[in-house]
Amino acid sequence: MVKVAFIVEGKVEQIIIDYLHSNGWFTQFNIEKIGPTIDAKGGGNLCPRNMPIYVAEAQTHNPDKIFILTDLECDPCVTKTKERLGDCDECTIVLAKKAIEAWFLADDELLLSLTNGELNHYDEPEGTTQMPYDELKAILLETTGRGTGTKASFALRVKRLGFNMDNAASHVNCPSAKYFIDKLHAVGRN
Repeated sequence: MVKVAFIVEGKVEQIIIDYLHSNGWFTQFNIEKIGPTIDAKGGGNLCPRNMPIYVAEAQTHNPDKIFILTDLECDPCVTKTKERLGDCDECTIVLAKKAIEAWFLADDELLLSLTNGELNHYDEPEGTTQMPYDELKAILLETTGRGTGTKASFALRVKRLGFNMDNAASHVNCPSAKYFIDKLHAVGRN
């Protein structure tokens, strides 16, 4: 098993990584998640000044590899976001296009549950005109009359409803979810 530590942008990513770990999802990639998921508490904290601190914290658990999961947000491209993070030779960086909540929009079964059967597919989860979380909030208000609550409480709800990473990655218009899985496969083979 390849030992992997995770550094994430915020609470939503932490909840999802810990959820995937708790149900044994990473083992299919020959990956053992080690140590607590390190929450940077916001994308602005994932910068060259702070990255050595997070990497050093992850290294205390002796990982073979460190995964960094963050959102593209409004950065113009992946390259600019990776430059913002700085150099880290032992790190694999995965960017959710726009935001990780796009992965929730890409899981058709989850969407069906969230909307009480009203919506079973979202065509462009990474191409929303607003941020994916705001799109989800609007969809839920329209279909159920309820909002999402805070981002963290919504992530916990998504977890309870059984968010399926494989479903998200199989969505034709959610390449960042597929990229996440592809990177896990690549690391697990080493």
